[in-house]
Amino acid sequence: MSPQLASGRIEAPADPRAFHEWSLAEGFGDGLPLLPPTEDAVGALLAATPLAADHVLGVLAPAAVPATVEKVAVNAAMAGVAPAAFGYVVAALEAVLQPQFNWSALAATTSSVTPVLVVNGPRRAELGFDMEAGCMGGAAGRGSSTVGRAVQLCLRNIGGQKVGTTSKSVFGQPARIVGLCVAEWEEESPWPSLAARLGHAPGDEVVTVHGGKGTFPFADIHNDDARDLLYLIAKTLAFPLANMYLGTTAAHGETVVAFNPVWAQRFGAAFPDVADLQAFVQEHAWQPIDLWPAENQRVLYERDRVDAQGRVHIAATPDQWVPIVCGGRASLHGVALTSWAETSLGHAAVRR
Repeated sequence: MSPQLASGRIEAPADPRAFHEWSLAEGFGDGLPLLPPTEDAVGALLAATPLAADHVLGVLAPAAVPATVEKVAVNAAMAGVAPAAFGYVVAALEAVLQPQFNWSALAATTSSVTPVLVVNGPRRAELGFDMEAGCMGGAAGRGSSTVGRAVQLCLRNIGGQKVGTTSKSVFGQPARIVGLCVAEWEEESPWPSLAARLGHAPGDEVVTVHGGKGTFPFADIHNDDARDLLYLIAKTLAFPLANMYLGTTAAHGETVVAFNPVWAQRFGAAFPDVADLQAFVQEHAWQPIDLWPAENQRVLYERDRVDAQGRVHIAATPDQWVPIVCGGRASLHGVALTSWAETSLGHAAVRR
């Protein structure tokens, strides 16, 4: 018996099918098969972090339970996280627990929002974090698949976020089960990485968390001019029923915009400084007030969301548009990770 573990020991079925059924009956399963969190599996994860097993990362809503590194390791073991990647689970939860991310509100909302993970750093490929074709689902990299799911298991089993009791999400989304964890393809980006733009050193392994409502795909095959294409993307992102139009202010929340490598090179040639690209999107990401029915117009006017030219900007500042580079080289597609609005990016470096 490992003396470093404080968790209670429970005798569980050894048969994989029986363990799956047991996990559902006991309420810690997420509907998909899990691996048994044996002492040796949990111990291997704990050996891979400099943090003590009883170190508390923070208190996870809605159950207000302290998230110890050991509890995180138990859930990561069930998701099949490799020891070398365990630090990313820890960093993701540290980012979720930062005040600006507003996790307690995200945990309780009727929205589908959940933490979306963006990974940067030199070990992305080595640890199986998906950044090329199929990076947002289907590429099956162990890092992306297991780290994303481990975070969701922690939110469920430590934080107590469960549908129908603490979670009031009307629809939810697939990422609330398997997670959504994507790496930035830094080598294909014409701009500094997201982690660098957030102030991290070039060699840092970093996880950024975004309160995302799901993947919002868009595509184009008709524009050769980079500015014309980016103009259409800005208009696409300013869709009238976006959550960022619901609030009393446009100043909260970011939209992460994933450009495929071919588009990124086109945009990089037109906008060598990423801040200029963000400013261009901000300039055009609005809709005319007369697009909305009269009652919606009244609310937008009351909330001072309409400028002197009758434009309703979806965001208040350029830095609320967050470009990343990932995906396959087919140059038709982009994906927006739309915002819940009442949240801002959290980010933390992996501890080694």
